[in-house]
Amino acid sequence: MSESSLEKLQSALGHQFKNISLLRQALTHRSVFLADLSYERLEFLGDRVLGLVLAKNLFLEFDNDDQGKLTKRFHAQAQQSRLYKIALKIDLQHYIIAEKSKELTTQPSIMADVVESVIAALYLDSGLEVAERFILNYWNWQGDVPKDILHNPKSALQEWSEAKGLGLPSYELIKKKGPDHQARFTTKVTIEGFQPSTGTGASKKLSEQDAARQLMDFLSNQTIKY
Repeated sequence: MSESSLEKLQSALGHQFKNISLLRQALTHRSVFLADLSYERLEFLGDRVLGLVLAKNLFLEFDNDDQGKLTKRFHAQAQQSRLYKIALKIDLQHYIIAEKSKELTTQPSIMADVVESVIAALYLDSGLEVAERFILNYWNWQGDVPKDILHNPKSALQEWSEAKGLGLPSYELIKKKGPDHQARFTTKVTIEGFQPSTGTGASKKLSEQDAARQLMDFLSNQTIKY
């Protein structure tokens, strides 16, 4: 893909690359034959850059929110569906380089990943200020804490886990205490590569939701530290 063919994308990003090869790498899927580098390493970095920018600006914007509300806002902004919407806004599917491109470049998970790799490319090319400008231009976090994150932490955790290629969270009931009419359930949730979290509730479902919420809080804190 020539530099001239990337002019429209660079305009949407609000940045002219000094090192255009960074942008090409950010757009290149590993399916491309003999591709020296795919977007995957950049995606790793871009996820951290995005996390830092979102955490900083949510902290400043919502100065009356406690840690719990900030965490819920953070997850709503960093989830795959939000990244996919950003990808559509900048017509990213037309620029992703992949074999069987029509099948791959329109997949929401791939488009979301490439948004993060592009953020990393912006950061490496010209620093955090440029990456942050792009993020602030396309992310809109006004409004109340998203209800789906508040009331459906299991869905939020599943989306996060699948977006990272870690598969589905695994839930295990580890304790049931008390008689049926006053039972207290304890459930453990596990995601590959992370310590499990436990939750409790008056039903198995509520204990799973609490476990998912606990793990999402932990994952958010880990991301913010980068």
